Amino acid sequence: MLLQSEPTTEVIQGLREAFENLSKQLKAGPFLEVFETTLSNIPFAALFSLLAAPDNRLVAIVAEVTSQLLKPVTWAMVHQTFEEYIIQGLDHPHPVVKCLVLDQFLKCDRDTEPFSPQYSQHIWMCLESKNDTDATKLAKKVLEHLCAVGMATDYLLTGESIKAMRQVLGSGGESQRFRVYDVVAAASARSDAIFEILRQEGIIDMLLKESSADDVLVLMNFYELLPTMCASPASFEYLDNAGIFVDALACIDKAEGDSSVTGSLLRVAGLKLFSQMVDTGGVRPGPFLEKYPIAPRLGQMLLATEASGELTTTAINCLGAIGNNADALEYLAKEKTALAALASVYDRSIGQLRVECMQAVACIFGHSASPSKSASQACYELYERLADGKLLASLVKEIMKGFEESCVAGLAVIQKMTLHAWGVREIASHQNAINYLLMRDSSRGRLVQQWQFAAIESMAKSEQAVVEFDAATLAQIQKYVRDGPYYVSTAPQVALGSS
Repeated sequence: MLLQSEPTTEVIQGLREAFENLSKQLKAGPFLEVFETTLSNIPFAALFSLLAAPDNRLVAIVAEVTSQLLKPVTWAMVHQTFEEYIIQGLDHPHPVVKCLVLDQFLKCDRDTEPFSPQYSQHIWMCLESKNDTDATKLAKKVLEHLCAVGMATDYLLTGESIKAMRQVLGSGGESQRFRVYDVVAAASARSDAIFEILRQEGIIDMLLKESSADDVLVLMNFYELLPTMCASPASFEYLDNAGIFVDALACIDKAEGDSSVTGSLLRVAGLKLFSQMVDTGGVRPGPFLEKYPIAPRLGQMLLATEASGELTTTAINCLGAIGNNADALEYLAKEKTALAALASVYDRSIGQLRVECMQAVACIFGHSASPSKSASQACYELYERLADGKLLASLVKEIMKGFEESCVAGLAVIQKMTLHAWGVREIASHQNAINYLLMRDSSRGRLVQQWQFAAIESMAKSEQAVVEFDAATLAQIQKYVRDGPYYVSTAPQVALGSS
């Protein structure tokens, strides 16, 4: 009866109370029973009509109830039954209603699902808000999701959609622009065809203009998108020919000696860009690092005594990230200076800096579960440089300190060593180290126990283990693995009394 009444104050109050009770019932359950009873009395059309009510609190509670009722409804049914309401919802001024409708698009999980080309321009326009809201975040998520399921070419990049993209890009703020650019990067990574459409429409070049921005935050956002954009050789070649990486390297060099916050941010962002590029699908790491010699710059930064703690940490992390790629690691082994600098920093480091070094070494040693002969040799050469060839003893010393972060980092290096024949050989040749590794201590945190187990388990799986360990030690290793990471001996302890 209330649904058919004039929207007076009393009617609106009554509707709010009714829908609040209905929301509680849907949450309390049984859901299917309440669901069927509700829809037999209130059609979806009536619910959608209430979303235009002149009362925000009523709109919010109706949207919440509608969202709950739509949970079991498939995308195909939503599209077929509510197509006329979808665009109204996307354009609705209330963010709760926008989110209600946007959520439905996440149910569309195949490119064969029914879809209307009219939807996409309205989804793009949901990015236009000056502020980051739940609706803008969800709209970006929806667009990226639809790209992932193959809707981009046929629906998200129509003429009207491109107009909507341009409108958002021209709305003034970097927040709006980079919401669009985030989707552009995700879409471009899906196929060269999508990248080419966006290039022909001038969207890619609009993005590349951000590289000349004076605002450091804009430049940082731009750098973060580039690795995603370079998912294929074609897209990388276009960006490379545009001089983007030449400019990025020059930006790092220009910021050298600039101790300001801006200078530090630019150098860190630039270093991270180059370290991430080696793992992009469109890049050949060796030639890329030859053309853009970031490795010697990392080495110089590590050896510079005046370098800030943050810059040194970033350089260590970036070197670890680059060395985690087998092809890039082989380049580093030939280049030599960067890995030599890492060894130098390790030798003089203490505390958190030592942890950062160990994490980088773990990344390098663990670049592959089945390392090539040349890459494994590069790891061994680094091993011999670290701690004057006594890295294993150094790692055990760090683990014995008992600090969780040091323990985990040290055990991670040892676990990665066991991926190499030389690593198992080194561990087997240090009986004190293997004895310590096989000691259980339940007072250690579970994370430490997990990494200790991971190191022993990886050692046991190595084909080299049967070659390097004597039968008794190998039996101990295998028993440790069988007992699991948290085994506690239940053997009775014999008390020794004085005579």
